[in-house]
Amino acid sequence: MKKTVQILGIVSLILGILAAVVSFLPYGLMIGIMIGFVGMIISTIYIFLDMKHEVNTKKITPGLIGMFLSSVPVLIILGITIYNKMNM
Repeated sequence: MKKTVQILGIVSLILGILAAVVSFLPYGLMIGIMIGFVGMIISTIYIFLDMKHEVNTKKITPGLIGMFLSSVPVLIILGITIYNKMNM
């Protein structure tokens, strides 16, 4: 089980980094959201299995970092929306 949790942690980090990088490319925001959605699911599974089997006892785990990076596309859209509302 420890090996599975470690693999899920690496996959969640990779998907999170990929979602964050693709989001800053021109016309890549929608692709970033799709990758980020899958990354959020993998990160949630990682966090659930990590808590259930107590594999990692650190405060900041790869699943948390992957979840934050996977949410970057949504934060970009939120920032654009707030920016547009303030300039109306």
